[in-house]
Amino acid sequence: MTTPPDDALLFDVHAPAPPTPVERLLALANLYTQHNDRIDLLFYGRADLVPDTYAASSLHLEREALTSIKAVRQQPLPAIEPVSSAIVRLKQIAYLTGGATRYLTAARQALPADEAEHARPDRRHGFGQFIWLARELTALAPQAIVESAAHIAARLPDRARSNTTVSGMDAAKRELLLEVARGHVIVSQQYAERGYGRTGTVDVEVLRRLEDQGLVTCELASAPPFFPGGPSLDRARLTALGISVLSTVLHSPLHVSLPAAGPVPAPAATSTVRAHR
Repeated sequence: MTTPPDDALLFDVHAPAPPTPVERLLALANLYTQHNDRIDLLFYGRADLVPDTYAASSLHLEREALTSIKAVRQQPLPAIEPVSSAIVRLKQIAYLTGGATRYLTAARQALPADEAEHARPDRRHGFGQFIWLARELTALAPQAIVESAAHIAARLPDRARSNTTVSGMDAAKRELLLEVARGHVIVSQQYAERGYGRTGTVDVEVLRRLEDQGLVTCELASAPPFFPGGPSLDRARLTALGISVLSTVLHSPLHVSLPAAGPVPAPAATSTVRAHR
């Protein structure tokens, strides 16, 4: 597959590449979240089916993952277990994304021409099954990338680190920034404005303070609903400033402790698509 143009992707990549390896990894995690959300929306009938776009986006992610690994390996990092495991995990993500690209290419070939504009995928067979298999391969990428970035950030030389800071960065804000980076935070406007993370609700007031500081943005209706027929949800994502600030606090003494990086587990099939996967 040839290199796709930037306007043929599921996400915006017109911004320049972040300057540090950790910022680049956090930006990559954000792209994976957008990619996964668009596939999820497709299964809920909330996104257009343009098979070439999905395959091209996956290919872009694969190449950007490999480029990010190269940027990390150019740094004088110690050859110790947390670092080596983090790099292995990043390689696994790139290889899994390559598999997703092949599934999405197969999906494009399996879609009858007369269904290309109006079809809604069925994950049990045909092109929908290929798309769902591709979605499973990238399901854990945002969280795995962020966890690997945390181990790498703690051991980078000062010249390769960001020093961007903002006032009032307390533990609650750091933890919520991490959850946003992992692709776990959504906002529902139904009944009342509420925020949800991977395991429960999040403090919307803290989220709004992060928005006011320009660290987070909530993209309207960009995440799939909780249930078929429900309203689309708003995905919280890091801004460019948020990426820089989080990359700085990842290696601070007060950063949230993360488990040691290890091999990415095989994603288990689920009966429904949840936005805060």
